Amino acid sequence: MGGMHVYTPWWLDNKKLDFPRGYHIEYGGGFGMPLYGFQWGVENLNGRYIVKGKQKQPGGYGASLKEDYRFFYGAHVGMAGRGEAIAREDSYCGIDPKVVDKFGIPVLRFHTTYTDYEIKQAKHMHETFSEILGAMGAIITWGHDDGPQNNWGLHSPGNIIHEAGTVRMGNDPKRAALNKWSQAHDCKNLFCVDGGPFVSQADKNITWTILALSMRTSEYIVDEMKKQNI
Repeated sequence: MGGMHVYTPWWLDNKKLDFPRGYHIEYGGGFGMPLYGFQWGVENLNGRYIVKGKQKQPGGYGASLKEDYRFFYGAHVGMAGRGEAIAREDSYCGIDPKVVDKFGIPVLRFHTTYTDYEIKQAKHMHETFSEILGAMGAIITWGHDDGPQNNWGLHSPGNIIHEAGTVRMGNDPKRAALNKWSQAHDCKNLFCVDGGPFVSQADKNITWTILALSMRTSEYIVDEMKKQNI
């Protein structure tokens, strides 16, 4: 059986924390034998964690390897945090002046960094996950060595799913690519109704909001066409 997707929404009061916004937790797991050579490879486990009081070399063979398989066999669970990065004016994308794709079209160049808010949020995730897994009696085999040296395990911006942004909406053409109807300021018959108009991605999935804005924009297009404005 499969298809599990357990989810914990944001549950805390930011007034009591050192960062704004929040994150949700996604869980994954299963029950199976460690594999060898890829994914949950036993060589990534037995050379890293003490097995029955002994520190071993990664991999191995024979009776020792059998012992390790039996030791690590069992249920495993993982936790992943998905948080919101704060929208900032100095995070933007532009046309790369030098790089083009295979069709000769200039590609986008992104300018963005994390702030202390996102790093503190990731630290809170790490501490929360460690507390939960520790209370469960789990042996933490991944992510436990994240810390200030790698921003508590934060991935590079744009590395996760459900990304949004790059053509934000706003009333001022100098500060936004789209108006409030998701219509381009510089091209009246161009509309963007995906995740592009968002200035940030909340810890909730934006699909329903995309659908709502798409419906709103569609009604606006019909109305403007009847008026022969577009």
